[in-house]
Amino acid sequence: MNKTFKFRIELDGTSPKIWREFLVSSDTKFYRLHHIIQIVMGWENYHLYEFSMDSYRIGQPFEDDGFNGPNEVIDSKTITIGDVLQLKGQQLEYLYDFGDYWQHILTVELIIPDLSIPFPVCCAGTLSCPPEDVGGVSGFYDFLRILEKPRHPEHKETKAWANSKLTAIDGRYDSQKFPLERINYTLLNLDAYIKDWEKKANS
Repeated sequence: MNKTFKFRIELDGTSPKIWREFLVSSDTKFYRLHHIIQIVMGWENYHLYEFSMDSYRIGQPFEDDGFNGPNEVIDSKTITIGDVLQLKGQQLEYLYDFGDYWQHILTVELIIPDLSIPFPVCCAGTLSCPPEDVGGVSGFYDFLRILEKPRHPEHKETKAWANSKLTAIDGRYDSQKFPLERINYTLLNLDAYIKDWEKKANS
């Protein structure tokens, strides 16, 4: 029988913490969970990802190298979150972008039995996600310091760079913004979001 998980996800290394809380069905495949995280956090879904917990490594499978050991990556399309997580308080890591190395911590805050939801829902959160390709956590805080100083020699260039990467959203970057309504609208249309992403990824 399906259950509903309430997750809290935090972007490791940020202070104050960038976090979200969301509800998702226990029969959700990790592939789908990846896309949900991209939406609730505000990432642009450009880079590779991997989930990990104990002996589990779940993500995009690589070409078969003939090695089938305990650390082999499990295809995220073949395993559900309910196959891996059963207890309140369990945690797993979600790594996005192996270059900038955005490490997230997912915690099971609540397991609600006998509840099946038709689509995931974001409940709460704070602050905006960093821009893609900003250089990891240290690069992100350097970026914010430059934005806060209009007289900084790199201010104009940095602001233009940030806004050019976010024109599809708002046309400007606001580190304090948490667009809950937009997130939930996209989650409501999750299948269309994934289909559009797959089309672009395969083109």
